[in-house]
Amino acid sequence: MPAMNSRFRIGISLAALVWITLVSCDRQPPTEPTPVCSYAISPAAQALGSDGGTGTVTITAPAGCAWTATTVAGWIAITAGATGTGNGTVTYSIAVNATIAARTATMTIGGQNHAVSQQGRPAVACTYDVSPAVADFTKDGGPGSFTVSTPAECSWTATSTAPWLLLSAHGQGSGTTVVTYTVSRHTEVPDRTAVIVVADRSHSVRQSGDLGVCQYSVAPVTLSPCMPAGTLTTTITTQNSCPWTATTNAPWLDVPGSASGRGPATVSIAFSDNYDAPREGIVMVRWATPTAGQNIRVAQAGCHYAVSRSAIAMGAAGGTGTFDVIQQSNPTTCGGATQDRCVWSARSDVPWITITSSMPRSGDNPVAFAVAANESAGARAGTIVVRDTTVTVTQAGK
Repeated sequence: MPAMNSRFRIGISLAALVWITLVSCDRQPPTEPTPVCSYAISPAAQALGSDGGTGTVTITAPAGCAWTATTVAGWIAITAGATGTGNGTVTYSIAVNATIAARTATMTIGGQNHAVSQQGRPAVACTYDVSPAVADFTKDGGPGSFTVSTPAECSWTATSTAPWLLLSAHGQGSGTTVVTYTVSRHTEVPDRTAVIVVADRSHSVRQSGDLGVCQYSVAPVTLSPCMPAGTLTTTITTQNSCPWTATTNAPWLDVPGSASGRGPATVSIAFSDNYDAPREGIVMVRWATPTAGQNIRVAQAGCHYAVSRSAIAMGAAGGTGTFDVIQQSNPTTCGGATQDRCVWSARSDVPWITITSSMPRSGDNPVAFAVAANESAGARAGTIVVRDTTVTVTQAGK
């Protein structure tokens, strides 16, 4: 009997266990199966022009399948959809391609490759220009610049032909650019020139010399020619390349062919005849230094005149007459031993007085003249002029 009870209890326990298990199985929710992720993109490739633009890629994936979009190309920027789950869209932008070479890159989206290609700029004929073409600097130098103009696709290199002309920035580049440079201080007298070359063009830089080191002297500074026309000389002494000019304040003086120059020089000074009163003129030699220059005084000899008769009276019938001209040079050394170097002419200011002596004359000499008959009732007067003297001739009426 006890054994039977034991089997009965075991049976009841097994039945209870089965019932509990069945109840538990009814309450457990079913387990979802793990999805199998596969990805597809469209389109697989895209081509854009050199100006760049935007692109879109559609990704198809089961729900719950995560994905990312990446690229290593710096000219491709993902603007939307860098990550997602299930179906989605990736948007990106392409930068401008400023070169003539085409380029390609790959985007990876959910493990799939999306190829991006971009055209280069169309090839252009490279032409260059520089502006301004010339620049001038003082001895102190300083900064300068010019503009290189060329299409964006065209590259260039700027080179200087002198160590004192220093490129400070933008020694090379492409497209239109401002090139800057520095001119060093000039410590010598001669002017100097150098260029910055860009392709087949150049920017010329001219710099003045340092004239402060120039020293000048002029000799002689007083010239005393006699009456006849001629040429005088004076000497300018200075360093090579030191500039000077020579001008005159008198119309009878001239500096032919050498009104300006550089360095040591002999300056010729031409002067005209002078048989009138003595005269003076100045040749002004000037240079670009704090001391302005040197004046050359030209004092030309002249002549003084007198007549033996200053008034002559003639009858109505007319006739002939004479008077003497006396002359002397000033200074007398220009008149020679015989004091006959002054040249003069006599002329009448009226038609009825005729000079019968040959002209011109020199030294002391008489003047002969003839007076025509006066056919009118009124008296008349005329003059005979010899340089700065006059003789008055009066004639009675008929």
